[in-house]
Amino acid sequence: MNIIRNYLDNMFLGLPQTEEVAKAKMELLAMMEDKYNELKDSGKTENEAVGIVISEFGNLDELGDTLGIKHALANRSDIPVVTYEEAQNYIETAREVTPKIGLGVLYCIISPAVLLFLLGLSELNVVRIKEELLVAVGLVALLALVAVGVSYIIRSSGRLEKYDNLKYDLFEVDYKTEQMVRSILTEDEPSYRSAVSTSIILYILSALPVIVLPLVFDSEGLSVLSVVITLFIVAFSTYNLIGKTAVNGTCNILLQQGDYSLKRKTNKISRIVSSVYWCVVVAIYLGYSFITYNWAMSWIIWPIAGVLYGAISAIVDER
Repeated sequence: MNIIRNYLDNMFLGLPQTEEVAKAKMELLAMMEDKYNELKDSGKTENEAVGIVISEFGNLDELGDTLGIKHALANRSDIPVVTYEEAQNYIETAREVTPKIGLGVLYCIISPAVLLFLLGLSELNVVRIKEELLVAVGLVALLALVAVGVSYIIRSSGRLEKYDNLKYDLFEVDYKTEQMVRSILTEDEPSYRSAVSTSIILYILSALPVIVLPLVFDSEGLSVLSVVITLFIVAFSTYNLIGKTAVNGTCNILLQQGDYSLKRKTNKISRIVSSVYWCVVVAIYLGYSFITYNWAMSWIIWPIAGVLYGAISAIVDER
């Protein structure tokens, strides 16, 4: 039934938000639900029932007189249509380039690792080089890794820019396209859940090196090296999360559900809050990390920000 409701939402896109239109929408939904239940009771599968319902009630122009909204249909604003090929290309592009974006983020996260590694070895007397030289080499490596990471992010993100309007603007998809997207979403679900659960577990475990090693070994050098281990764990977790959740996110955009639902898109306040919120979070993360050089712990800003964003979004949507 969710498929039918989502399809119905797409059918009424661009129509004036009047009491007449709202009443017609509820009436059509009741008709579609009755037909769906009738088909299910007769032994039809869910996909067969949904297909028959949409083929019978899916043309709003033909139902305009019956529903009493012919005048509203005449004043309907144009809504762009995403074709089957466009949706397929978007998913394939996201599948290809998002892991590269994740790799760019990985490079940025591990960028202080060389500096910390050299300082740790110096504290352990494994290398006997002036600290100024070690810092210089570490800073060069840091800047080089950040440059490479940003390059990956910019070049890969550029290929997805032409689809950015789908995140914010209303559009329509036909039944065939929607079914294709839902099929891909279902196939990707196990991989998505595995990536999310694995990354969350690793994020939690990433704190162990900086907590356990200093307690077990009374060594400043090992404490510094523990930060390097934590950075690599966090970096891999983030790469895994970004790379393997691309298809799920893209399908949600095309289906206009979740964070990209019609309700969110038509809520201008929600869009403004979202844009400002994440800009502030990025500024806090970078400012704190570069001022304190506490990269091993600054990553905690992101999960906290994610939880707070969910609460703020719920409040904004409700209001």
